[in-house]
Amino acid sequence: MPDAICYGIANPSRAPDQQEHFSILTSNVLYWKIRYFRSQMDKHTGTFTRASRQSPLRLLVRDAGVLVRMLPYLPLLVIPFRTSNKQAELYMNMGGLLDIVLQSWLFFVEIVLLFLAPIAMAILPGGVFFLTSSLACVLVYVASYPMQGSRIVYSKTNNATIAFPVEHKHERWLFINGCITGHRGLQLNVNQLAKTFGRPVTGIHNQTYGLVADLLECLVQRCFAINTMDVRVAYDYTKACLLDSTVDKVILIVHSQGGIIASLVLDSLYADLPCAIMSKLEVYTFGSAASHFNDPHLVQPPATPKYCVPHIEHYINELDLVPRWGVLYNVCQVLDNRYCGNVFVRIGATGPLFNQHYMDPMFPLDAAFLGGFLDQIVDVDDGLRICGGTETAGQVEKSRRKSAEPKNGTSKNLERTGVETENSVIMDGGTPSGAVLINFAEPNAAQDARGKTVRQISRLCKYLDGGSPSNVF
Repeated sequence: MPDAICYGIANPSRAPDQQEHFSILTSNVLYWKIRYFRSQMDKHTGTFTRASRQSPLRLLVRDAGVLVRMLPYLPLLVIPFRTSNKQAELYMNMGGLLDIVLQSWLFFVEIVLLFLAPIAMAILPGGVFFLTSSLACVLVYVASYPMQGSRIVYSKTNNATIAFPVEHKHERWLFINGCITGHRGLQLNVNQLAKTFGRPVTGIHNQTYGLVADLLECLVQRCFAINTMDVRVAYDYTKACLLDSTVDKVILIVHSQGGIIASLVLDSLYADLPCAIMSKLEVYTFGSAASHFNDPHLVQPPATPKYCVPHIEHYINELDLVPRWGVLYNVCQVLDNRYCGNVFVRIGATGPLFNQHYMDPMFPLDAAFLGGFLDQIVDVDDGLRICGGTETAGQVEKSRRKSAEPKNGTSKNLERTGVETENSVIMDGGTPSGAVLINFAEPNAAQDARGKTVRQISRLCKYLDGGSPSNVF
């Protein structure tokens, strides 16, 4: 079978309406190739988060520039458009049409306001500019109000025959939505997740104020690490689930901007909770907009690496604007960045919507579906691993030189005392035992993925239809 081609095999036992949805689903996944990146985690924690060494303003300028360069992907936001799945965001019913009209109107208004803001700032007196800006914000808030609702949403199923297995009563499944997702969209998302994985799902609403406002909020959250209301609600709810003694496992699934919220929540939880509690948590992102993902070590080398959150995975459509600016840019371009979790990229795929563009083609309701995303053999990216190791090695040595003790009133001039390989750098560690070997990648783990399908590597797919994976790190 050619790498770029797969064949969907419909299940004749499905109901007619499900069969129609299934045939459209297969048409959306006939030709995708899957690229696989191993987690950017090195056992000596040589990688950094950008916020640990750069000013927020510098990050803001750079992130805004990268976002502008990604704007040519904006027209792909609604492609593919056609769907017969009633849970899909673009399904043509009254609720779907209302969301499309509101989001389109907000986009137009916010673009106009964005272009007028610099002109108004230049020509209007300060008080007048403040008043007009406040009125513009009120206008956006009022227009987006019909899409708001409760901060916490619970999954609902219309099929009375669906019963969640008793053995999952000690699990908690949480979901944080992404950009341009109203209250109705969040309800559709948690309903789809509940049907797909056979568990009740609790949704935490990241409220939307239109695409432009949502992207501006992403910039502020990423660069200044501001705990907005969405972050605070998600932190409180996730922490409560982790501290519940009756809960053995907490699954956090996030989409788009929800990836930024999750990364900030994790950073706070790592500071507040012991790793024994955090090990209950698993994190799965779709189209993540986050610029980093941390995951501290449980043990130090030379022992086998184990991490505070044992399982983190990221799923991406390559031509989705948000992850191209988020996870893809920060994994592929910021080579010394700390972005923990394995990454699966559907090459050539478009669309940012959770149900329609991610769940339908990646984790279909028919778990027995053959030939789609889950059954594609992954293309393991080795070049990025090698480049990332070399870049990280250089950053570690630069930091080592800066932290050298002063000698005779001047800085000690540390010469390079080790030799680099494609996966490691040997440096004088200043210890009685002499040189220290620092590995910046796990080549064996990457090699182990060769020839395997997404289904064989992905942990999330083990939960399909109420299944459970083995609890191994």
